[in-house]
Amino acid sequence: MKTLKQHLFSLALLAMLVPGLASAATVSVVGSRGELSTISSAFSSYGDTVTQYGDWASLSTSQLNSIFSSDVVWEGDIFNPLSPDVQARMIGYVQGNGGLFLTAERPCCDLHNDSLQVVGRTLTGDNGLLVGNLGFDLYNHVFSSSPTTILTSPNDIRGQAALHNGPGRVQPTDGISSDACFIISEGTTCTAAAWGPDALVDPFGRLVIYGDINSQPSLVGEYSGEQFENIRQFLLAGFTGGNDVCINNPNLPGCTGNNVPEPGTLILTALGFVALARRRTKSQD
Repeated sequence: MKTLKQHLFSLALLAMLVPGLASAATVSVVGSRGELSTISSAFSSYGDTVTQYGDWASLSTSQLNSIFSSDVVWEGDIFNPLSPDVQARMIGYVQGNGGLFLTAERPCCDLHNDSLQVVGRTLTGDNGLLVGNLGFDLYNHVFSSSPTTILTSPNDIRGQAALHNGPGRVQPTDGISSDACFIISEGTTCTAAAWGPDALVDPFGRLVIYGDINSQPSLVGEYSGEQFENIRQFLLAGFTGGNDVCINNPNLPGCTGNNVPEPGTLILTALGFVALARRRTKSQD
């Protein structure tokens, strides 16, 4: 029969080998585009509980309540503007420490882009944030050199190709030099941005606005899914200013375990129990 120490060591080892199990989340994916099925499957591969919904206008109040009770909301209803109710729910959701992924798009979809811009400006306090309304497609995409953990944790993806497919603009006031900007197109325009609690008006939650739905499957299928893994982790526990944010801001959500627990937290906890059990055993000898 295994001793208590052996059981706890097994738990710690399992947490190290199966990180998705240790950090499983509840995820709502909203939109009828086929690309979102790939996103749902990717979340499921981490052990997350995923529910996929249709476009925003088709959803009942009960469904909306369920969506905004999730750990992560990933939306891709690109052709339609958001209702004032959905916009207000999104803002309240992030302020309640949720992880929100919004999909901007090219000139086809500026009514939707305008809605995202309202949400983004309200949450970030950046009244110069521009979403869409550029008038043409953009190409030649690269990841920026921003310290944001969406580029560096758990994988440093800054040297990988940013496989956008002619997306629309998602540009903070500081443009491509903003820490929030993580994809640059044509060398001049930000087309994806991410804000952690350190960069939001209320220091809670995470917001990503990503300029393209067509390329989202490439986040999962290219580079062994490292790009998707980074975005998922950012939505659960990421920061705009990089990995040192918690040193200067230890009370931010995610720094103190208020968000979904990361594998390292569980490992340290289990190993602590192992040490206590070992100490108790020695004292009884």
